[in-house]
Amino acid sequence: MSAHTVEILGSGMDRLHAVRRQCAQSKNDPVSSSPTLSDLLKSVFEMSDTELELCLCVMEGGSITVSTLAEQTEYDRSLINRHLNHLASIGVIKKQRRLLNSGGEVYVYTPVSPETVREQLRGEFSRWTAAATTQLNALQRDKVESIADPDDDEGEPAWEVFYSE
Repeated sequence: MSAHTVEILGSGMDRLHAVRRQCAQSKNDPVSSSPTLSDLLKSVFEMSDTELELCLCVMEGGSITVSTLAEQTEYDRSLINRHLNHLASIGVIKKQRRLLNSGGEVYVYTPVSPETVREQLRGEFSRWTAAATTQLNALQRDKVESIADPDDDEGEPAWEVFYSE
């Protein structure tokens, strides 16, 4: 701990205790400095393990329908359909409508080139990073404003910050 400890009084005390508890718990769970591909896919692209599995099935199997994937993976068709639509929306697979000779239509999902996948993921990651940076900047601005702006009629700030040794 540093020579100066920030103490927060008033309404922030309960929050401080909660943060300290979380920090104490996280000491047992070291944070990796390098996220894994799975971490990135889950955090940035909201891609579940099931979606990753289905994505790989499409990439390895070529053109494929929801029915075929349901037979191969034993996942529910509605689940597969929802995941494939998400994957198509982020550009890592293509969704194409095909008319059947017997009437009706079916959607066929096809892989895109690895370079296209990389470009799509890079673009999505850049957008996510920009949005996350904006959120962090807003958090800092909100914190400073909450310290500077009084919350009550007496002109007292919501937080009192002082340093002790």
